Amino acid sequence: MRQEKIEYGLLVEAALRQVVRDVLGRLMRDEVAQPHHFYITFRTTHSGVVIPEFLLDRYPTEMTIVLQHQYWDLEVGETSFSVTLSFNDKHERLIIPF
Repeated sequence: MRQEKIEYGLLVEAALRQVVRDVLGRLMRDEVAQPHHFYITFRTTHSGVVIPEFLLDRYPTEMTIVLQHQYWDLEVGETSFSVTLSFNDKHERLIIPF
């Protein structure tokens, strides 16, 4: 009889990542009615995160972005998403892994 440990924490993490991926996919396909807002907090130093240097200086460990009215070119992949946001009236591209 096999006695394998069930890693509930890992299962919940994977499920939550899938929820984020699914919601972002709906936003990307314009399937979400206005008004909406979606807060995403991520570790700025995590492997695969690509943000401008000035944002990394300002947010050295963690950053929260809001996808609500002004975001552009949202692309959702299997392992990450990318989006263009405005900072001080300048558009910047961010890449954030799930």
